[in-house]
Amino acid sequence: MGYDRYGSNQNNDQWDKWNSNAANSSYYNQPTHRPHGQGFTMASVACGILSITTCCTGILPLPLGALGILFAILVYRKGKTLNSACVMGITTSCIGIAVGLMMTVYTFVMLPVFLKNEAFRSQFDNLTQQMYGMDFEEFLKEYYGYTIEK
Repeated sequence: MGYDRYGSNQNNDQWDKWNSNAANSSYYNQPTHRPHGQGFTMASVACGILSITTCCTGILPLPLGALGILFAILVYRKGKTLNSACVMGITTSCIGIAVGLMMTVYTFVMLPVFLKNEAFRSQFDNLTQQMYGMDFEEFLKEYYGYTIEK
């Protein structure tokens, strides 16, 4: 059973050009599988971008950035270089982690300074009154045994 030059056999059935072996293929042998780690590469980029966009939350970029770096490392193979998407995933994840840490540290350092401001203190007391049914000073004293000096 032979094939003519148009890829048809004697029964006029056309053979599958993509899933044929190299002996009867007229096309170059292209890989039919996805490149190694493509899913991890996209996950790394997505986690990196999400870690940057959630920096205002303070804590959420830390696990997202760590996952982005982990996914990029999982793509790495010995003797191969990382592709540009992995490098972008690592970069955005590191930026997200750094900004998230800075926001968290800034919050804990500046909160006592802000609580000494009367306008901020009254707004914060209103917020804790709505959430917990007591002002912030009562909340700290009851749950943590801590008082803030004015």
